Amino acid sequence: MSANTRDIRRRIRSVRNTQQITKAMKMVAAARLRKAQTRLMAVRPYEEAVAATLGRLLPRLVGDEHPLLTRHGDRRLALVVITGDKGLCGSYNHNLIRQAEQFLRDHRDRDVRLTAIGKKGAKYFAREGYDLAGAYTDMAESVTFKQAAAVMHKLIGGFLAGECDEVHVLYSYFKSTISQRPQIDRLLPFDLPPVADLAAAGPMPEIMFEPSVEDAAAAVLEESLDVRLFRALLESASSEHGARMTSMENATNNADDMIADLTLQFNRARQAVITKEISEIVGGAEALGK
Repeated sequence: MSANTRDIRRRIRSVRNTQQITKAMKMVAAARLRKAQTRLMAVRPYEEAVAATLGRLLPRLVGDEHPLLTRHGDRRLALVVITGDKGLCGSYNHNLIRQAEQFLRDHRDRDVRLTAIGKKGAKYFAREGYDLAGAYTDMAESVTFKQAAAVMHKLIGGFLAGECDEVHVLYSYFKSTISQRPQIDRLLPFDLPPVADLAAAGPMPEIMFEPSVEDAAAAVLEESLDVRLFRALLESASSEHGARMTSMENATNNADDMIADLTLQFNRARQAVITKEISEIVGGAEALGK
């Protein structure tokens, strides 16, 4: 066996070993995706129910005078960027960071405070010299509602203290395993449904509140905001696992193609060696005959 064929055989073994790793990572990503999807599908209807209740109650309780509904201006913005903690998921993190930078360019004339959720985003913005208002890591894999509520309460505190006029969240909306898209939602000031939608909801039943209407309105508002951020985190987790699963599947398929090409090169190299040896034998036999 020649040095060339030995090198090709080593490359084939190396690609096969890598392919085994990508197959295993695809299976792990698929299992985590199923778990994340189950949580996401459970939260989406709850968020819709809370939003519907909020839309019917708040205008009749506090009108548009609640502090979380009041617009202060649009000069100081807070942007929460949700990325992953790990790589090997194709362009998932890159697309989110690129969207965040586009948001910053679109609002270059305003003061934008960044909050990063996820190691990839936090490391990138820190490396690029951005001043982060907050950084949260190790939340993407198994984020809890309590963790989301803690982050949301800090954002609400900054809004009520006048540190920012608007709060936006950038995350990846999960459509399917092969389709995820960056999306930006405004969390604060909170938007009420249009009057026409409220009228279509019908009359509100008589409700007694303890201890007060104001306390009930504040509680429902904060619950809705907590759920919206929690859902955005679950959307991002599902998107990350889906992107990683697709990326590992593509890597596995590419390994198959590479192995096929290397096998063809190996067979050609071996055939060339055999042909050369036959030629040498025939040439030697002819020389002996003469």
